Amino acid sequence: MRAKSLLALMAAAAVLAVASAAAGGGFDLLTPKEYSTELNARALPGAAFVPRAADLNAPTITVMTPDSHAPIKPPVDIDLRFKPAEGATVNAGSLKILYGFMHLDITQRILQAPGVQVSAAGLTARGARLPSGSHKLTIEVSDNLGRAGRQVLEFVVQ
Repeated sequence: MRAKSLLALMAAAAVLAVASAAAGGGFDLLTPKEYSTELNARALPGAAFVPRAADLNAPTITVMTPDSHAPIKPPVDIDLRFKPAEGATVNAGSLKILYGFMHLDITQRILQAPGVQVSAAGLTARGARLPSGSHKLTIEVSDNLGRAGRQVLEFVVQ
């Protein structure tokens, strides 16, 4: 019962955080309902986040921002760099970004946000609004040979 109360309190805080950020521009990376669903899924007994391994010689994904070593304040800027293996090219159209334990596909939400730039060299998105709490993104991109590179990005929003 106590865990449910804590989850309800966290969900209410998420709603407040997103609502207060709505006036500041940028884009909603996650809705309060989606974050609440994520928190509930994480709280299930035996819940574990298990990312798939990248293919051999797959493109590498380097996270420039956000900094995963310290809590950050919203809005969140996302800056990724892609590098193919020698003799290959990155297929920017293969980009997939999944959110959290539920692997919610938020790719189009990010790509359709104002000012987002994506190319074979990387992705830049400014002003993503997220509720306070811990977040995980799984970023995937493939090369022209079909090899998929993956990077898990974990960060905490204050």
